[in-house]
Amino acid sequence: MNEKTISVLEKLITVCKDEAENFELAASEVKASLLQSLFRGYSLQRARFSRDLEAAAAALGRSVPPDGASGSAADEGTGLNTRQTLPRDEQTVLSVCERGEEAAVAAYTKALEESELPPGVRTLLTAQAAEVKAAYKEVRDLLGRFVTTAAA
Repeated sequence: MNEKTISVLEKLITVCKDEAENFELAASEVKASLLQSLFRGYSLQRARFSRDLEAAAAALGRSVPPDGASGSAADEGTGLNTRQTLPRDEQTVLSVCERGEEAAVAAYTKALEESELPPGVRTLLTAQAAEVKAAYKEVRDLLGRFVTTAAA
């Protein structure tokens, strides 16, 4: 049971680390101060999530892996770091962030489908999943506003 739970947590740790990096990069790519603040906040949130997940995995006996994310978001082409040479506007950055958040929501949904999660881990994942879903909704709503504004 612990090995399977640790595997689930490791996947989410990678997702959170990737998204923390992507949100920090997104903050540096946009000019709108509202978006810069939002993205930096989400970057800090995902860094906190990964630390909490690492603590949960360590409590289950996980040994500390080498530092660095494995790049799940980058591997799927959802991260900003996959297109560093292209100029980006707010709409483009929001669109990339939306895809990253969609992948994060899917990762948490899949993790919560695991039937043998210990109650404390399930509680942690449920709380984090709710915040990830709220972030996804906010990014999606902002994208809708920027698309409408850009088209006007």
